[in-house]
Amino acid sequence: MLLALACAGRAKPAETPAGPVLLDEPALMASLRSAANAEPEKALSLCEEGERRFGESVFAEERRALAIRALIDLQRIGAARSRAYGFLERYPDGPFSANIAAMTGVHAPPKKPVR
Repeated sequence: MLLALACAGRAKPAETPAGPVLLDEPALMASLRSAANAEPEKALSLCEEGERRFGESVFAEERRALAIRALIDLQRIGAARSRAYGFLERYPDGPFSANIAAMTGVHAPPKKPVR
C-alpha cells in the first residue's frame, strides 16, 4: 500500500498520451541545417517551428536566413524576396546578409546619416 502511494505521485511523462517529441533549440538547428541541403520543405517547417517556439533567440538570424534559402529552393521566389526585405532591414550587416542579398537580389536599405 505504501509503495503504491509513493509511486502514485511520480507519474512519468512517458505515461501521458504520446505526442510529438519537441527538440531543444540546438537540436532543432542541427536538424534544420541538415535538412537545408536536401529537404527544403522540412527545413521550412523546422524554421516555422523555431519561430513559434524560440522567437528572438541567438539562432533567430540564422534560422531566418535558412527559411529564405528554403523558400528559394522551393521556387517560392516572391515569398523569399518578401522575407529578405525584412531580414536585411533587421540585419543589414549580419553574417548572412550578403548571401541573402546575392540569392534574392534584395539589398539592405541605405543607412541614414547621423546628425
